Amino acid sequence: MSILLDKRELKKAAKELTLVKLTEVIETLNSIIAERQNEVAMINQLEQLAKSQGFTLEKLGYKLHNDAVAELQQDSEKVDKRPTKPKFKTINKDSQYFYVENGQLNLLRTHTMKKGLQDRGVDVVPISKVDKKYGKQIDALIADASAQALDNYNSKVDAWNEWAAANGEEILAKK
Repeated sequence: MSILLDKRELKKAAKELTLVKLTEVIETLNSIIAERQNEVAMINQLEQLAKSQGFTLEKLGYKLHNDAVAELQQDSEKVDKRPTKPKFKTINKDSQYFYVENGQLNLLRTHTMKKGLQDRGVDVVPISKVDKKYGKQIDALIADASAQALDNYNSKVDAWNEWAAANGEEILAKK
């Protein structure tokens, strides 16, 4: 009987030891994180002080050349960010693809959806192979997609015109 009690006590002691060790590891990691946060705060203060005094951190030896170049590239990308010039795309009824999911006919919006639907076992078919019982829904789906394409184009025209006015490019008209 005493052997069984000793084994149980040994197991409990082993569990407590690992818990104590884990606690020590967590405390050590927390102290390291606190030190790193203090270092980051100090570096930020140094950066602000150096900038206020007119120095760059690179001159002071605190920052690598690559970091400075990366910051300049990010700043230039923000300034030169040219939006793509929108093009109005008409939706041709004969070239559209459809699929039936949960008993409802849907228009295939992008061709990247096609593979995912086929992987799930959903058939994607051209308009000529759509069941006749869904015939009335086709025109409504095409009209909805056309309206959505028009809204999308007009919102892109707004963004383009704002950029074009500032950079001397062609101003586009909404449809």
